[in-house]
Amino acid sequence: MTDTFDRLMAEIHQRAKDLPKGSYTTQLIQGGVEKMGAKILEEAQEVVEAAAENDEANDHLVYEACDLIYHLWVLLGARGITLDELRRELRRREGTSGLEEKRQRGQN
Repeated sequence: MTDTFDRLMAEIHQRAKDLPKGSYTTQLIQGGVEKMGAKILEEAQEVVEAAAENDEANDHLVYEACDLIYHLWVLLGARGITLDELRRELRRREGTSGLEEKRQRGQN
């Protein structure tokens, strides 16, 4: 059984392969990393702005977070990255402090 995330990533991968005309995903992919990256940055800013709002229901934040996920996944899908790869990496990091993980990579 697949969930919404799996179906979304599968659709993005299919669009990256087929590049159907009239598809927003196709437009983003054809714009390259520059266009996809600009949209990710724009959506990330909107997530931060929505988080600063006094919205107890968090509706706007959830909406903007979904936009950010979609745009990030278009970039990942264009590179052929799968959800299973993301899951493996997150499992690898599970139980490790973020500070420790950074230290292991030589970052402060």
